[in-house]
Amino acid sequence: MKPIARTYLSLAAFYASDPRRRSSRERDVGLWWRSDRGPTYRAAWVQETGELYLFQHALTGPGSGSVHLISGTFDAADLDDQLDGWRERCGRAGSLEWLLDAVSRPVAGRPPAEARPAARVPRRSSGSSPARYRQLGSSAGHPARRARTRA
Repeated sequence: MKPIARTYLSLAAFYASDPRRRSSRERDVGLWWRSDRGPTYRAAWVQETGELYLFQHALTGPGSGSVHLISGTFDAADLDDQLDGWRERCGRAGSLEWLLDAVSRPVAGRPPAEARPAARVPRRSSGSSPARYRQLGSSAGHPARRARTRA
């Protein structure tokens, strides 16, 4: 499994530690990943940095809960390939372990994302997102992102 690179005590601390995260689009990659040990997580990919993180759902108020940054960087194409079938797995017991195993496997025939130039999706001034991102979900409804996505 890919190791967790870093843990942040809150979503606010995660965004504050790298200014690129604050203005970047995000793509939700499942809202209820379940660990064999009990906790649930939301997974999201940060377009600007190529980071994939897990937000552990907390039992307290909105925006609370820790953030676990997965080691490495990913591009959208790699995630599509590595996480093929994630919708059928997300929400089941042990799905978190499946997710971590899936992102730790290299994509066949491609060098790791760290060895390739960063691919960027053009920003859209209308605020709409490409169909690929709408299909996989949006973080616009997440409490910590709601205010930024309206601007």
